[in-house]
This record gives sequence, structure tokens and C-alpha cells, in this order.
Amino acid sequence: MKKTWILVLIVVMLFPAFAMAQGSVINLIDNPDAEYAFEEGVTLLEVYFPEIFGADACIMRFGDQTMLIDAATVGQAPVVMETMEKLGVDHLNIAFNTHPHDDHIMGFQYLPEDMQVDKFVIAFPEDENRQMRSTLRVIRERGIPIERVKNGDEMMLGDVRMVIMQKDFTSYTVNNRSAAMMVFYGERRLLMGADIETHAQGSLNKKPPEFGLKADILKYPHHGVAKVGWRFLENVSPELAIVTSKLVSIKETVADCEEKGLPLISSVPGIVRLRTDGVIWVVDRIEQ
Repeated sequence: MKKTWILVLIVVMLFPAFAMAQGSVINLIDNPDAEYAFEEGVTLLEVYFPEIFGADACIMRFGDQTMLIDAATVGQAPVVMETMEKLGVDHLNIAFNTHPHDDHIMGFQYLPEDMQVDKFVIAFPEDENRQMRSTLRVIRERGIPIERVKNGDEMMLGDVRMVIMQKDFTSYTVNNRSAAMMVFYGERRLLMGADIETHAQGSLNKKPPEFGLKADILKYPHHGVAKVGWRFLENVSPELAIVTSKLVSIKETVADCEEKGLPLISSVPGIVRLRTDGVIWVVDRIEQ
């Protein structure tokens, strides 16, 4: 009997923590017949990932307020704009850039001329690089106010709270200094991983924010180009991860997630939609 209990304990210890933390995410992409019900009368937080790959863009909507997080490359910007048009978005309360690499910032230069943008929020110095300078030139020409955030700063989208998580060390690469963000609504959490890599993940493991790293859903860092560290993934313990890459191009990440029992949803093929009433998440896909 004692040997049996020891074996059970070993299995429990080895089984990935995030694979045991099920319950808040209804995945209609993998389980289209799953039943769910949102709390009646509650405003939903909606999060959309356009059908792009090897770049980042995310549209968040709460009631009549909308936020665009990154805007992809010049080549994929039209897909982002078409997605917003499909969703009826003609006003951005916040346009936010996590870091000034072309696959995150350049698409902002192609926002429709008739789209009202209340403010453009950056997490890096205005003269960080050529991509930042050229984008800010376009933003200024449109008369859009520019604000900068740093680690620990908060943004609000209605009742949705977002906290910046940024390890802005001069020795870090731009990706490792990119601004990740924890999104809170009710009991639910979404971690937007930006492009943070090994150094930033390790730093967050050692010194996490006061609310911790735990999240129901992880927007996988850096499009899944490299798998995240096992300890970082253990600390986040997501029930599901979203990746903005074609799965065939990130085989190591796919294999790692399969090994750990973590469902991985790609932005290809088709727009990924997350909805939450603050109690459950529902994940599905809508046509581009």
C-alpha cells in the first residue's frame, strides 16, 4: 500500500500543473458541442486574433470601447484592418504597441483615415529605432496623442483592467524588453506574452508582479517561434494558449504543448475569438 501511494505522489508531481487546472475555458474549436452559458446581463470582454502569422495583432472590445494591441507588418496590416471592419470597429479608445519591431508596429501606419484613435500608447522611447520613429511621425501627422507606459502601469477598457509587465533592462534585447500585459476581468485572466524570451521569462519567474503570473489563457510569446521555459509555463499554468503562427512552422512548440497537455490554438486558419463574462472563457473561430 505504501508503494502505491508513493507511485501516485510521483505521478501527481510530474504531471504538468497547467494540465490539471481545467474548468474556466470552453474550447469550441476542439469541442464544438461543448455546452456553456454566460451570466445573464453581464457585458462580455471580447478578444480577437486576426488571421495573421509570424506577427502580432489583437483586438479587444468591451461594450462600446475597443483597443488594438499591435498591428502586424506592412504586408499583413490589411488583414488587421479588414478584421476591424468586419467587427464594425471605427473608433479605437487605445492603440497599444508592445515593442517597435516591424511585425508589431508598422501596421499602425495603415489605420484607416476615418478611424478615430483617442491615444497611441508606447512602451519604448520615441527614438528607439527607425520603425518607432517612422510610425510616430504618421501618428503625429494624424494628431493622435502619444503616451508612454512602463512596468506596473495600468490601463482600463471599461471594467477591464490591464497591467503592464515589462523588464526594461538595458542589457536585454528588444524582444525581452517588450511589454507583456495581464488582462483582468472578473475572475478571469489573460496573459498577453508580447515577444518575451528566455531572459524576460526568467526575470518574471524570479520577481513576478504582486498578482503572480497565473492566467487562464496565454497569448504565447513571440508567435511560438521558440518554446517558453518550463518554469515560466508552470507559473502561468494556462488552460489554453493562442499562437500567431502557422503550426507547421513551430513544430518544437507544438510538440512541447502536446507533451504537456496544453491545447494550442493558431490564428491560422481564421479569426480566433475569446469571450468572457468574468466567470468563464469561450473560445471559437469566426470567418475572416
